[in-house]
Amino acid sequence: MSERQTRSSRHLQPSHNKKLDKLLNVLIGIVVVLIIITATYVFKWQDDAEKAVKDEPTQEQKNDSKQVEEEPSPSKEDNKDATTDDNEPTKEEPIEEETVSEQDKPQETTSDNPIVDKVVTNKDWKPTPTTQTGQHVSSYDVKSVDWAEKVATITAATGIEKDNMIIWRIQNNGSANTAIATVSTNDKTAMYRVSMEWIDQEGWLPVKLEQLNTLNGAY
Repeated sequence: MSERQTRSSRHLQPSHNKKLDKLLNVLIGIVVVLIIITATYVFKWQDDAEKAVKDEPTQEQKNDSKQVEEEPSPSKEDNKDATTDDNEPTKEEPIEEETVSEQDKPQETTSDNPIVDKVVTNKDWKPTPTTQTGQHVSSYDVKSVDWAEKVATITAATGIEKDNMIIWRIQNNGSANTAIATVSTNDKTAMYRVSMEWIDQEGWLPVKLEQLNTLNGAY
């Protein structure tokens, strides 16, 4: 090798080393920048996560407060209804009406007669409407209008229909305008005596109903 070539080779070697150093420095710089960017991103993500955790209870509290505010408050109408309900038990008008109606209900009493279980009277009983005109004459003819109206009066007092009724006897009860009838159901499970009186221009009115326990001695 000539001396010129040797000198040229020595001259080029430092220049090549400098290029490698620059390249390494650039690469190192890029790596450092990437590390800084990554670290910054990680720290920022951690800060955001911590902030979100801290803010979450506050948001829930706001929601709870909002729900409380949105709950409807009792209206005046509701308060009025509540006041009315509280006052209702103090009203005594219905009680007074019931007391009056109790007086109009059938009254039951006992009897000294051993064949009579109970005696019933009722102020609400009305005369059986009559078709008779002129002076009234009590009749015990089973085909007469007066007899038929007596039977209708017995049905009204006892509740026994004519086709389910046995008439044991209808007779005078002490005067021309009074009568008493002894009747029962066809199966004799219900037995009664009905006392009635004639009301001029109105008809026969039941005045007393006796519930019997036997027909023996009833008429």
